[in-house]
Amino acid sequence: MCLLITKLNNSPVLAEHWIEDFYEYNSDGIGIMFAENNELVIKKILPKTEIEAIAFYQEYVKGKTCAIHFRMRTHGNIDLNNCHPYQVLNKKEHGIDLALMHNGILGTGNAKDLKMSDTWHYIEDYLKPMLSKNPNFAFTGAFKELISKHIGSGNKFVLMDNLGRMTTINDTSGYYWGGLWLSNTYAWSAPTKISDTFVKNHKQWKKEAKSAIEKYHYKSFKYGNSWQYDDYDWKGYNYNGKTTKADLTEIALNDAENCIQDLMYLGFDELEALSIDDLENFLAVNQLQDVYNLYDKLYNEDITCNQFMDYIYNPSRYKYGNVNKLSTITSKEKSQ
Repeated sequence: MCLLITKLNNSPVLAEHWIEDFYEYNSDGIGIMFAENNELVIKKILPKTEIEAIAFYQEYVKGKTCAIHFRMRTHGNIDLNNCHPYQVLNKKEHGIDLALMHNGILGTGNAKDLKMSDTWHYIEDYLKPMLSKNPNFAFTGAFKELISKHIGSGNKFVLMDNLGRMTTINDTSGYYWGGLWLSNTYAWSAPTKISDTFVKNHKQWKKEAKSAIEKYHYKSFKYGNSWQYDDYDWKGYNYNGKTTKADLTEIALNDAENCIQDLMYLGFDELEALSIDDLENFLAVNQLQDVYNLYDKLYNEDITCNQFMDYIYNPSRYKYGNVNKLSTITSKEKSQ
């Protein structure tokens, strides 16, 4: 999944509980890149605890225009080589240092070298050949438009060079909060009210950066090589007049749609047949957790794409949280 963030030099430093939240969702590595004295500075860490993640963030972000990446592995090993950013160009060969961070799952995959991520492969196969002889092309509108069409709106890139130039691919599909641009709302406890356009209001930025986390959101944890989410009882939630059920339903629907898009980028093209109405009907009977469980089953090849779609089309077949029943049904279907 991952979370990609860009920050201005006057954006506030986030409260510690927000960094802890980002880390809980995305615990497979953190990277930061910024320009200083015409050098592109890249720092990476594989934090073992939220304390290490917080210390790393606080050491490097204050007063800097930078990009930050919290990784949740989908392709490649969990190591510093696969921790973003990745180098695209270097001064010796190309005249500039250029690096890239990515959020999403690329349809181009990583079949050539399974130890490396889909992002690394995309750089080697597409960006290096494209930019090697014309590095400045990376900071043009034509480049943004071309790459956006190739990778799809579900993917976001941030590129930065040693001069401090930064470009964001598919920035219009991201969100603004706390003086930051963030690539999604599903890989952290995003507030219900969040802007999809830039808001220049320093007092609002500071208020958001220090705000409490809204408790109804999901918290992720690692399960094997995949990810899961804690349970949440929609019907039992006490809204206290602050957040309507319609707000929560919209959030769930958006997250479910993001899951489908991610799976399509992984190659499950048949899921294109699913509509928003199909997902809405499923969530009317079941929970967003069920979509995550189905995602994991398909990702780990415990079910087929057709079985995944069958459960979405027939919500009553799969009741909330009943993973064992799902396994029994699919085992029987596999044997037929």
